[in-house]
Amino acid sequence: MNTTYSHHRTAMAQWSMWFTGSWMNALGNATDWAQLSETNRLVMAENVRLRADIEALRGGEQACWQTNRARVLRSPGWGQSPWMVLDRGGRDGLAPGAGIVSLGHAAGKVVDTTAHESLVLTLAHPKAQWSVRMGNQGAAGRLVSRKGSVELAEVLDMPRAQLVLPGDTVTTTGYDGVFPPDIPVGVVADVEGNEADEFQTVVIALGAQYLSARHVTWLQSARTARIDSLSNPSSPTAP
Repeated sequence: MNTTYSHHRTAMAQWSMWFTGSWMNALGNATDWAQLSETNRLVMAENVRLRADIEALRGGEQACWQTNRARVLRSPGWGQSPWMVLDRGGRDGLAPGAGIVSLGHAAGKVVDTTAHESLVLTLAHPKAQWSVRMGNQGAAGRLVSRKGSVELAEVLDMPRAQLVLPGDTVTTTGYDGVFPPDIPVGVVADVEGNEADEFQTVVIALGAQYLSARHVTWLQSARTARIDSLSNPSSPTAP
């Protein structure tokens, strides 16, 4: 029929071209999406590096924060574990105390390493506390995990006088030495508490996205080690 009747031959040719065009269009969209995802990841990593460079310039010290990338081997939320495991360790230049950033947001800190792996205490760990601030100029508070969730956290004892609205950005203070100041942590999802109370609890939607993150950026600073040594009685006194 295809070889005898021109109408059917034309219809078959048109259908074939339509199918081929649809397939190529879908393939092109998939390729564009993969390239966009990779570009977005690189932009996030570059944003963190630039923030670290800005902090170095503010502090008057060259190369104050060192940055590099790592791949996530284990992520919080799977198997009810609050820990993250990375594919970089001591021999790769990663040391305990380094801050971990995921998708441009604070995610945790390294607490132990092997030669080529590291264990990360995440913001979702029930025994961890982090120093955060409402916006860039607001009050500081203690961020802790929210029970049963790796996507939400809570800022405790926030003064009622501090105006907090859903959608407000929450950033690091830099006081804990793990991150430079003004690294995003997440956004305000809800505010809990009675209006008669002096303090309110702020529910935060974390930006780290532990369940889907595949790559992270780590930050570490020689200055942090020096500051920590000041509070260690066994450390030698600087001249």
